[in-house]
Amino acid sequence: MTKRIFHLLRGLAAALAGLSASLSVFAAGKSGGLTIADPYILFHGGRYYAYGTGGPAPWGGISCFVSDDLSTWRLASQALNPDDSYGETGFWAPEVYPLNGRFYMFYTAQEHICVAESDSPEGPFIQKEKKPVREEKSIDSSLFIDEDGTPYIYFVRFTGGNVIWCAEMNPDFLSIKEETLRECIRVGEPWELAQDFKAKVAEGPSVFRRGGRYYMLYSANHFKSREYGVGLAVADNPFGPWRKSRSNPVLQHVGGLQGTGHGAPFTDRDGNMRYVFHSHLNDSVVAPRVLHIADMKVRGKKVVMGKDCMTPEYVRGEMYSNPVSFEAMPDPSVVKADDGWFYAYGTARNVSIMRSRDLVHWERVGTAFTDETRPSFEPKASIWAPDVTRVGDRYVMYYSMSVWGGEWTCGIGCAVADRPEGPFVDKGKLFRSNEIGVKNSIDPFYIEENGHKYLFWGSFRGIYWIELSEDGFSVKPGAKPQLVAGTAFEGTYIHKHDGKYYYFGSVGTCCEGVKSTYRTVVGRSDSLFGPYVDKEGRPLLENNFEVLIHGDGKYVGTGHNSEIVQDAAGNDWMLYHSFIVDGPKGRTLMMDRIEWKDGWPYVKASRPSSKAPVPVIAR
Repeated sequence: MTKRIFHLLRGLAAALAGLSASLSVFAAGKSGGLTIADPYILFHGGRYYAYGTGGPAPWGGISCFVSDDLSTWRLASQALNPDDSYGETGFWAPEVYPLNGRFYMFYTAQEHICVAESDSPEGPFIQKEKKPVREEKSIDSSLFIDEDGTPYIYFVRFTGGNVIWCAEMNPDFLSIKEETLRECIRVGEPWELAQDFKAKVAEGPSVFRRGGRYYMLYSANHFKSREYGVGLAVADNPFGPWRKSRSNPVLQHVGGLQGTGHGAPFTDRDGNMRYVFHSHLNDSVVAPRVLHIADMKVRGKKVVMGKDCMTPEYVRGEMYSNPVSFEAMPDPSVVKADDGWFYAYGTARNVSIMRSRDLVHWERVGTAFTDETRPSFEPKASIWAPDVTRVGDRYVMYYSMSVWGGEWTCGIGCAVADRPEGPFVDKGKLFRSNEIGVKNSIDPFYIEENGHKYLFWGSFRGIYWIELSEDGFSVKPGAKPQLVAGTAFEGTYIHKHDGKYYYFGSVGTCCEGVKSTYRTVVGRSDSLFGPYVDKEGRPLLENNFEVLIHGDGKYVGTGHNSEIVQDAAGNDWMLYHSFIVDGPKGRTLMMDRIEWKDGWPYVKASRPSSKAPVPVIAR
């Protein structure tokens, strides 16, 4: 049984077990409290990110939620997938820290503490080596970096109950200096020993420094106990000795809530300290636990929590899964029409057409041509890689006609339609390979620049461009093909972003089923006509590039992307095709969000997403 199936079955069982409790929270099906336990909040880049135990991560693992104001949250991503982790069960108590230009997630998996890394606070977080920080069972890890840069990890060992320990970490943040292990907190005070659950539990540590003092917030009692609460200990050294506050518990039953604990302090955008924690669902039901936020102040050796707390709203958003369509749709091109639909066009004998309102749910429309109306300058050929663009009030399709291996007889033509669903009327051939002198003349891409029309094309014999006539239906008299990229590429698309031009193409083998090596790559230029280079400044003319999307164990042959589509929230999305290892034989329609960092596009983890939030589409 695969990890993914295992987690799906476990998730279904858990969902059914907790259904009655969950209904009270999400009765409207749209909003309610944010139901995660052991919560942690990171404020970064002007936005809040929340992580915790549980939540709607579709295959187990850990979810990431985002908020601009702390009061309303939405699901952002599945931050950690079990496939990228040491463990298979028990994903608990995540905390995320920006370190060395990356983000490190400290979390528990299968009662072992682990660390995963990502380029984004939304993930995906991936363990470089799928092993725990320590072989001994431990839970509830929390990182503290002192003013001198020394990192310490606080976590729970099962040494006569749940006991909080500390150790200095190595600079890689992936291992500890075993010789520095020190015991910090074990329970013994009356408030720490639950009355309704007999358990010796100290857990959920968080450490911060103010002046010359070190403050540790920790939770005690069993998490199922109504008496679960938060205590404070103070020390003059990260290792202690830790002196428990006489004011303990500093948080318990706040706002009339039950089972309040296991949280973490954070600083909001106004510089105020807050404490995020969870409570039981209600007076009689423990799970799913609900996130709350309390004001927090440090006064000498005391920490004072506000008597009231905020219970943020969780606005439930939809997730989509790849592929967005299991129907064969190779080499997709996409355009948004006036009727509000997105139309996609793909390789087929007469060009397949599909449409969608939201880029996620697609339905077949038909074909651009019939056997009677299709172009005929290559009679035995299919139409490959159509590129459709709206020009004025018409839809213009540039297409290639070829048979496999017909590198000198293939060519590119043009057709037009008044409606996105067609019918398309052929305007004839622009050129054949043997006429233009460019072998394998397929995969056209049309673009306009400064009132001029240009066509880019080519496949593993060099990528070329040429200027078109004023109407775009023929080559401009006297124009000659100009080389722009090397022999590694096909499936050209060029996108302008922040004043620069980005060449998107595909390399590898497109059409060998699960053995396909296709992947989507990118280069950048200051000019539409190049030179295009990779991040190191090496030219695409010499077959250098940056990988944007590559296959993994589930998806292979990830390539030949569409145009970039921007949603109502300003997010960029790209369609492309892929084979599914355990799916249908054809090239299915995929979609992923394109993000930008340091002037370059990227897809998270450079691989297709299994689950992700849907695009924001204006209605």
